[in-house]
Amino acid sequence: MTLRIHDPYAVAGEYRRAQLHCHTTESDGTFRPEELLRMYKAAGYAFVFITDHNRVTRCDSLDDETFLALPGSEDTVSKMRPLGPHLLRMFATAPARGADPQRVIDETVAAGGICGLCHPSWTGNLWTGAWPERAVAALRGYHFIEIRNPHSRPQDDTARWEAALRRSTAPVWGVAVDDCHTRAQFNRGWITIRVPRISATDLKRALQGGAFYASTGPAAEFGVEGTTITARFEEPLSMRFIDARSQVRMAVEGTDGGYAVHGDEQYIRVEASRGRYAVWSQPFVIDGDRSAGVESGAFGHP
Repeated sequence: MTLRIHDPYAVAGEYRRAQLHCHTTESDGTFRPEELLRMYKAAGYAFVFITDHNRVTRCDSLDDETFLALPGSEDTVSKMRPLGPHLLRMFATAPARGADPQRVIDETVAAGGICGLCHPSWTGNLWTGAWPERAVAALRGYHFIEIRNPHSRPQDDTARWEAALRRSTAPVWGVAVDDCHTRAQFNRGWITIRVPRISATDLKRALQGGAFYASTGPAAEFGVEGTTITARFEEPLSMRFIDARSQVRMAVEGTDGGYAVHGDEQYIRVEASRGRYAVWSQPFVIDGDRSAGVESGAFGHP
């Protein structure tokens, strides 16, 4: 069988830390916008989206060649507002209008934005805040799901991510965020994204193409060598290579791991952990029916 492996990490650039979800005093956060951005900049972040509730907060006073703050919003999308689930909107220029999630996603993407499902198993908003698995599977056009958020349940959120991956015609990426409202939540989850420059254009392209991994601590390097999916870490971790049926195809301990693809997996993603720290790769989509060779960066990188 000939194999083609779509490697989202096979793009030019360096890895930079990014926060996709945080709040300021403009909604229900503890810190003023510039104060919060100073905290992220001091912690080594290159990109931060301020995503206040149902509003767009702009603050570019700290932007320079090493750091970029970008507009976004966390919008309640429900006919029962203020109850209902939340949609994260990157590069948003105005709050969302309307209660239909699919329509909001379509309009956001048409305007050049990127959408994600916030804390899918969150039980807040009087138990209306979760994204049911049927909605996760039915919605189209969103780019990512939060699989690690301090306000949600990682195991349930990962199950929803897998449901989206099984049913979507294009990869849905998994992200970690800190959803910072208070200092205790700050810097508890992020993505590390590969970009050639610190620019909004490069960031958007990498977000769309999945050139990032989610983490609560470990640094990682994922890739493809021949027909082997590789994972490398700076410290020993417990690694699991997981297929589209949620089966662990290989488990290994250490700093280096490599899974030789068989062709029946549909995709392989990597989870690795040590204690309370964890890291997640994006799915490496596997096509065993087309021409020989490995295709890199097949999604979102024209």
